[in-house]
Amino acid sequence: MRRIELAPGQVFEEKMLNRVGAFNADALVAATNIVEDVRKRGDEALREYTAKFDGVEMEEFRVSQEAIAKVDPKVAAAIQKAASQIRDFHERQKQQGWFTMREDGALVGAKVEPLDSVGIYVPGGRALYPSSVLMNAIPASVAGVKRIVCVTPPTKDGSLDSAILEACRVAGVTEIYAVGGAQAIGALAYG
Repeated sequence: MRRIELAPGQVFEEKMLNRVGAFNADALVAATNIVEDVRKRGDEALREYTAKFDGVEMEEFRVSQEAIAKVDPKVAAAIQKAASQIRDFHERQKQQGWFTMREDGALVGAKVEPLDSVGIYVPGGRALYPSSVLMNAIPASVAGVKRIVCVTPPTKDGSLDSAILEACRVAGVTEIYAVGGAQAIGALAYG
């Protein structure tokens, strides 16, 4: 929403409503180029973009289980409580397959199967939301997805937020990578 304030005596004109939309075509082109570069050059491109945009040199993007540090007990308890509630909700909406034989002998129905793997993007920087992990990974876990991959930007020292890592652990994330931005989306899409 935009507020237009008129000065005393100023007349409203339609051109005052002209505004730039939220869509940024230049950003779309830049993101498309980054994803394409990651498709072509793989980890080499990831390293360059991580250095450029996140200000950190990364040799290894995958986060080891040993790197998942202890989180404040109050934060861990809050994450666990939220995860339990989210899991309960999604367990209740889980779909089941069904089959039936019609009188004419035709077998009809629906087969419900989980995807083999899913990738989730968790923003970093000033807006750290462990809930992004929970709200994306838990439904996949409940559905039976075996491989859940999380990408999230590293901090300047190359580490990840401990609450994000705890949420990954609680939600059933199987792989975590310290990479963000369009390059992370490219890595999820192309490996």
